Amino acid sequence: MPKDHLLLLLFFVLHQSLSIATENNQCTSSCGEVTNISFPFRLKSDPKICGDSKYELSCLNNRTVLSLYLGEYYVRHIDQTNYTIGVADVGMRKGDCSSLPRLSLSCGNFSYQDPYSACDYDSSMFYGREPSKTVSIVKCTKAVDSRLYIDASSCLDGVELSNFSSTRRRIYAMVDANVSNVETACTIELMAMTPWWVDGTNLRSYAQIHEQMVYGFELSWLPIVGKMHCKGHYYWGISSKRQIQCGSKIGKNF
Repeated sequence: MPKDHLLLLLFFVLHQSLSIATENNQCTSSCGEVTNISFPFRLKSDPKICGDSKYELSCLNNRTVLSLYLGEYYVRHIDQTNYTIGVADVGMRKGDCSSLPRLSLSCGNFSYQDPYSACDYDSSMFYGREPSKTVSIVKCTKAVDSRLYIDASSCLDGVELSNFSSTRRRIYAMVDANVSNVETACTIELMAMTPWWVDGTNLRSYAQIHEQMVYGFELSWLPIVGKMHCKGHYYWGISSKRQIQCGSKIGKNF
């Protein structure tokens, strides 16, 4: 093949690749109250060139839905400036304190290799802000007198929980509790996530906790974006202007 033809073909391939990449990033869809569904997100109905399949969303009854770990979550908002998506379990109902998430979910379900992050990883490699907190629903064979245990029996008594016998037991909610905080007479039945900004010490009733569970939580795709953007580098960080910057030294300031 003549040299000029080869250069022309190479230019054409590069031009097509750049055009597809540009078009890929310019795809914007909407569903219900979420009007900025754009890269890396895509709706199932979008053209294949739009977004990333790992971040595919559904539009059901005019509501945007994220499928995650066999569970479904309504999407409240997508924030492209801080790389977060706000979601809420579809099983939660406002004003019905007996409603619970359909799937148990906590920070431990995620790792930095997942499309989303819910944990506060090493800030030298990953974004330091923790997007979400965890609420544990526990059942106990006896009453527990502790400020960490918020009585939820009036709402959840009679609600079917895993391995919950017919014997009357007390049910509590615990916000951001460690395993060491769980009494030997108690077992964790379900875990749910709440917004990162909630101060658990100010939640004095299960009604308040349930309200935060209904609101939902935030997930971040920033660790994956950083890893992709800084391929070949050991560390990365985010600047005050929300720009991802790559580095090669531990503790490098951005």
